[in-house]
Order: sequence, then structure tokens, then C-alpha cells
Amino acid sequence: MKKRILVVAIIVAALAGVIFLRPLFIKEGVKVLETTTVKRGDIKGVLVETGIIKPQVGAVVKTGTRATGTITKLYVKIGDRVRKGQLIALIDDREIREQIAQSRAALARQENTMRQIELTYPQRIREARANYEYARLNYEREQELLKRQFTTKESVDRAKKELEIAEANLKRLQDEYETQLSITKASIEEIKAQINQQETRLSYTRIYSPIDGIVSDVTIQEGETVVAGLQVANLITVFDPLSLEMWIYVDEADIGRVKTGQAVEFSVDTLPDRSFHGRIEKIYPQPVVKDNIVYYLAIVKVSRQDAQYLRPEMTTHVRITFDEKKDVLVVPNSAIKFEEGRQIVYKLTGQGTVEKIPVKIGLRNEEITEIISGLKEGDRVATKIILPLKAKPEQRQLR
Repeated sequence: MKKRILVVAIIVAALAGVIFLRPLFIKEGVKVLETTTVKRGDIKGVLVETGIIKPQVGAVVKTGTRATGTITKLYVKIGDRVRKGQLIALIDDREIREQIAQSRAALARQENTMRQIELTYPQRIREARANYEYARLNYEREQELLKRQFTTKESVDRAKKELEIAEANLKRLQDEYETQLSITKASIEEIKAQINQQETRLSYTRIYSPIDGIVSDVTIQEGETVVAGLQVANLITVFDPLSLEMWIYVDEADIGRVKTGQAVEFSVDTLPDRSFHGRIEKIYPQPVVKDNIVYYLAIVKVSRQDAQYLRPEMTTHVRITFDEKKDVLVVPNSAIKFEEGRQIVYKLTGQGTVEKIPVKIGLRNEEITEIISGLKEGDRVATKIILPLKAKPEQRQLR
């Protein structure tokens, strides 16, 4: 029994030794699985960010009224399309209409009074002027007769008195005419102003759509009473679905490379096979903090053609082109390795061996990387390799 146990122990020890010593007998080498050729091509520097679709300023308008009264007619419901200026609701306007009718009647009375003044006073003034001219001539004649002693001093004094009375009467009528005319005109203007004010209040009882769009919210029903206070009550909301923009949340590490005018390509989950395009129109200076990460908003206006396929609050996957180069050396991203704090590639030599080459890279996007130095056109590099088991730790990378 003891012999059997000893034999088993020797076998186990031998197997362990083989397993432990096996790497010492394996020949070191890099096994290349896939390769590519360094070539020239065009490359775009792209930032990948996340955005959200939002209505533009003015695309959502809440309509209300400054009138107090009962909703007598409601012409729309949620989802209805409306045109700018379309009547969408009515408030009871009987009281205001009655006030306007009273004011118009008062205006008619004052206008009649004006016509009467303009008709009678000029005639009376003409008569007073004629009396004044007669009195003046009579006074002058009496003065001449007195010089020739054909009349008396009393007659001259009487003619003078009659002239003064005629002159005073003429002036009184002229002043009275101007005063009555001024008072009546002022009264007419005041009543017209009241009518304008009442008609403005009447317009508050008619609610019109402020823009072309779709009714997105209705907070009233026929028969309900609206009470206008210090703030206008929001009754019906109209939304223009084709006036959209995109807010791009740009990471603070990327914002330095984002500029207005840069081209943007984006997609949404509901239409994964469709790409939309635009340009950055503005960048907001105020940061936005989400989940303890600082972002800056870049705004892209969505064309009305693209807006037909989009909805507010949709999440977008955004690619911002911040630079573009043509006819430069490029390799797939999988060819670039990072070892000992530098970028390297595994280059295939003419003797069938692999050489580790440090490179300087430029633009990099989701697929390819620009090579500034370290390689030349036509070089073959590994994109997928298996490093040897006894390789140094920095070489044990598999891509």
C-alpha cells in the first residue's frame, strides 16, 4: 500500500514539474493574425458626443386672455393643426358689447352737437359782424356830422356805445364758438378713446392661434369661467413641430476643439439607418453640470425637412467634425498599441519577423489614425497579434 502511495506522489510531482518548466522550453515570438498596409487617405477629426432635440425659442407658445368670463366656444382639441390667426376659442362678450353700444350712442350725440355748433355759430357770427360793421359806419358818420354841426354830441356818444356793444357781441360769439367747438371735440376724442379701449377688451374675448402648429395642451372646456388676474391665464398651447434645434452636451475636455460653423452629423435610436446633418450655430458660455460632469451646450438648428422625422426630447448620437486632412498616412486604430507611455505599432520586416516601432500620431476618429512619423506608405503592420507566453508584461497585449 505504501509503495502505491509513493508511486502516485512521484507521478504527480513529475507532472507538476513539466507544467512549471514548460514555458522555459517554448520559443519566444509574436504570432501575427491579421495585418494591414500603411496607405494614404483622408481623415476627419471627430468628437463623439450626446445631444437632445429641443423646440426652438418661439416654437412653443402658450395662449391666454386678459378677459374674465365664461368660455362659450372651444374650437380645438389636443392634436389639431391650426394656422396663425385662426380663431380657437371665444369668451362671453355680451357685457363689453353693451358698453361699446352705449359709447357709440354717446359719440353720435356729441357728433350731432358738433354739427349743430358748426352750423349755427358761423351764421350768428356773420350776423354779429354785419351789426358791427353797421355800428362802425354809423359811428364814423356821426363823427363827420358832428364836425359840420349837423348832429349832437349825444348822438355821437350813442353811436359809439352801439359800436362797442356790437364789437363785444362779435368777440363773445367768436370766443364762444371756439370754446364750444374745443369742448365738443375733446368729448368726441374721449369717447373714441373709450371705444378703442372697449374694443381692445373685446379682442381679449377672442383667442387666436399665434403661430402655425399643433395644439399640444388645452386647460379649459366650454362652460368654464376664466378669471383674469395679475397674470394671463395660459389656456391653449400651440407647438410648431418643424421648429427644432439640438442641444449637444460637449464634455469640458472636448469643448476647446468645438467652434461655431463646424459640421455635425447625428442620428436617433428610432431611425438608426438615417443620418442628419447640420452646423454648430452657437455655444453657450454657461456650463451645465450633470452627474457631477461639466458640459457645455453647443446648439445646432434642425432643418424643417429633418424635423419631420424628429420629436422633442429625443436623444441623439452626435459626431462633430473639428478637423479634416487629405492625403495623409493612415492605419486602422487596431494597429496602434500603447506601451510604456507611448504609441507603437508592430511592423512586419522583410525577413518575416516583427519589429516594434514607436510612432507619432495625429488625428484619430472611430476607425483610423493619422501617422505623422515612424512609418511610410506601403509598410505592413499587425492589427491583431498574439504575444508569447514569456513576453515581458508590457508586450502581453492582445488585439
